[in-house]
Amino acid sequence: MPYPTAIFRRVVAACAAMAMTSTAWAAPAAVAARATAPDPLQYVALGDSVAAGHGAAATGDACGRSSAAYPTLLARQARGSITLRFAACSGATAIDVATRQAATLSRETDLVTITAGANDLGVKQVLLACQSPARVAACRTGYAAINRRLSTTLPRDLARMIRTVTTAAPNARVVVTGYPLPFARTRRCAGVPVQPALRVRSNQVIHQLNVAIAEAARQSRVRYVDVARPFAGHELCTARPWLIGAEGIRDNTVLHPTAAGQAKGYFPALVEAGLAGRP
Repeated sequence: MPYPTAIFRRVVAACAAMAMTSTAWAAPAAVAARATAPDPLQYVALGDSVAAGHGAAATGDACGRSSAAYPTLLARQARGSITLRFAACSGATAIDVATRQAATLSRETDLVTITAGANDLGVKQVLLACQSPARVAACRTGYAAINRRLSTTLPRDLARMIRTVTTAAPNARVVVTGYPLPFARTRRCAGVPVQPALRVRSNQVIHQLNVAIAEAARQSRVRYVDVARPFAGHELCTARPWLIGAEGIRDNTVLHPTAAGQAKGYFPALVEAGLAGRP
């Protein structure tokens, strides 16, 4: 798929430098004045509340978009090399991305990132239902429904989503991300009122979701970015989690990446794996 290689290399270099050091890069004024900067890369961020950065920073946006979200970080650290159109919205499913958010794309779009799929399964809702001993039947039914969606509707909807995006933005680099596993593999989990067996099952579901997203990306010849690896050691049940735990139940931010999860998990994974090189 064609895309402006020179611009991507410049953006990757700028973002990588900012990710590795807190020292801001600044070109000498005389050199900057003589240089002719290329047009900013047109970047559109699609997806759900994870892409929106819901819970990572305060927001009054109806979609939960925040200044700590990885799309915002990517655009900010590129220092003018990227113009961001932020279409991600809390609650979005793969079909929402295809039918609503994809309308923000065009032939001029250079880069698209997508984080979507978790809302299609309703993992969080099932996990919360399974916390109640009185809802054993609902818990069992919920996980059975998730398994059906993983094998039937989800692959179809992910394929439709990516196909719609690549059609609407034929010249863009399209990058699809996965999700971090929510729980560390440990029996003891202070402060997280989730039984070990339920934590294992939740991790299995997210792993299967990531496999489905990666396969849809492979079949569509777009880049898949794994974030489970950078989040390893920072799941819930660890000393320094990059995910919001039980404290986020009330405001519906539970299991969402914190500001650290966005900045140290998603952002560098996209810079290192998602933008450098062809799919």
